[in-house]
Amino acid sequence: MKYTAKYFRDTMPEWKRKKDPPLSRIFYRPAGYVLAALFTSVGIGANTVSYLSIVEGVLACVLFLPNNYICRIIAAILVNLWLVLDCTDGCIARSVKAEPFGEFADGISSYIIVALLGGTIGMAVYYEGGVLTEPDMVWMVFIGALASTADTLMRLIYQKYKATELDMAEKGIVQIEHDQRKDHEQVGSLRVKIEQDLGIGGILPIMIFLGTIFHALDLVLFYMALYYGLSCLAVTLIYIRKARQAEKTAN
Repeated sequence: MKYTAKYFRDTMPEWKRKKDPPLSRIFYRPAGYVLAALFTSVGIGANTVSYLSIVEGVLACVLFLPNNYICRIIAAILVNLWLVLDCTDGCIARSVKAEPFGEFADGISSYIIVALLGGTIGMAVYYEGGVLTEPDMVWMVFIGALASTADTLMRLIYQKYKATELDMAEKGIVQIEHDQRKDHEQVGSLRVKIEQDLGIGGILPIMIFLGTIFHALDLVLFYMALYYGLSCLAVTLIYIRKARQAEKTAN
């Protein structure tokens, strides 16, 4: 069967269309249909696209490091291409073939790019300055590292809680009620929704592109630190509260 961009567009589930933020519906998703058709025509599967997006995302981050405007423009374009690839692997998995460990491959792609992006943009702002900052402000590198660290820390806290909860449930110390078993889906859905709208899966790539063009990456960096910092704080408080509640009902 020859897969076309139209095929991927027509087989996109309605629930997925509704979840997509406006920019994805207008640009990133249609571009993903085209790439999905191209990749499937040469036998490239969803997981391979995910791993390719890791390499492409790392390259994007590295290109923010040189004190060179052209390199930063290319980096910003690659960040947006990363989101197109992120749409592409999902199209292939849903409409052609879902591969084992697909969720893992797709997930670590976003983990890696966010883990590197803040610090490397911080270096770009250090060299160039921005709307509110001057060049050689070393604390901008710290702000960038803080933004990326907050995202990684948020994910670690969530995963540690779930692993601990499962371990205690298997030992009979706590019970996981039926609705609690949906917690991963519920919290995951909320996190994914926020990420799709406000993070690397939403408006952040285009913000980075515009911030690079108009020498305003410091504003983007402040946004990243605020967004990921508050997200990390919220997740930390939520799971501390859940752990304290579970302590009271432990056998």
